[in-house]
Amino acid sequence: MSRTEFAKNLLKDEPWAPTPLLQAQAIGGALGIELWLKREDCTPVGSFKLRGALVAMERQGPGVPAAGVYVASAGNYGLAIATAGRRAGIGVTVFVAPGATPSKLNRIRMCGSRVVEQGNDFDAAKDAARSIAREDGAAFWEDGVITEMADGAATIASELLDHPEPWDAVVVLVGNGSLIKGVATEFKTRSPETRVVGLVSTGAPAMAHAIQGRPWDEHAPVDTIADGLAVRLPIMAIAEEIRPLVDDVWLVDESLLIPAVRTLMEMEQVMAEPSAAINIAGLAEHRAQMAGKRVAAIITGGHLSMSLLPEIGSSKGLFG
Repeated sequence: MSRTEFAKNLLKDEPWAPTPLLQAQAIGGALGIELWLKREDCTPVGSFKLRGALVAMERQGPGVPAAGVYVASAGNYGLAIATAGRRAGIGVTVFVAPGATPSKLNRIRMCGSRVVEQGNDFDAAKDAARSIAREDGAAFWEDGVITEMADGAATIASELLDHPEPWDAVVVLVGNGSLIKGVATEFKTRSPETRVVGLVSTGAPAMAHAIQGRPWDEHAPVDTIADGLAVRLPIMAIAEEIRPLVDDVWLVDESLLIPAVRTLMEMEQVMAEPSAAINIAGLAEHRAQMAGKRVAAIITGGHLSMSLLPEIGSSKGLFG
């Protein structure tokens, strides 16, 4: 049994899987494409991360020491591991940077997990989590490094590929790499003619540079409202794995993320966090490349910070 088949078999009895696949007729019409939204915001934790977290707990959970699992997260990964840990009876500690979305942190605590704020950004929180896990005798699970997160992501692609009509393209946020690695691997195996495009914000461009083999400044602070995209220090091994799997990486203008969030709300009644809305922003910037194509966009999460509502309200949207 392949790793993807193992993950699919594990998730087959989950009441939320497969997640909805809905045509975005209004946005698609404005862009001149046939656009479909894969609604990963419809999982019990509001993001795609639950897939890989459940697979990780099934595969690695029995070997976790008494101190439990330590992770670093911008929110969605931590919530998913906390949820899976509660189901498995395994303690979870989540390290976060200042500014993490409050709704995500509250949900993590509701799972009975501990939240520790460390460092100035996500990568500093991750360094602290790794070091303290070693001191405490806990397992440290790094998103992107533990392969089960990509295995879970591959099941999203599998569900898309079960659709009877072929896909011309799939657009996927990059983040730390586990999502696009899993999705791209499955597409290149089953539908190599489908174009796989990764999306990175100009406010946190390091992962795009790493995948493309270009230098970046590892000390440059990230400046993005999208916590799921706020990578300052790419995992080079993951970037190198992704490189041959993707057909392009788009650097999407940070200023388009809030208009994209509003556009999804107004035109498709979808509440997406900025990390998830980058798909729509990227398609708007590159609409000429995708004209007339059948495109899948993964709505990765729906944890929208309430502090962003005034800015969203004053935005004109992408087509305003």
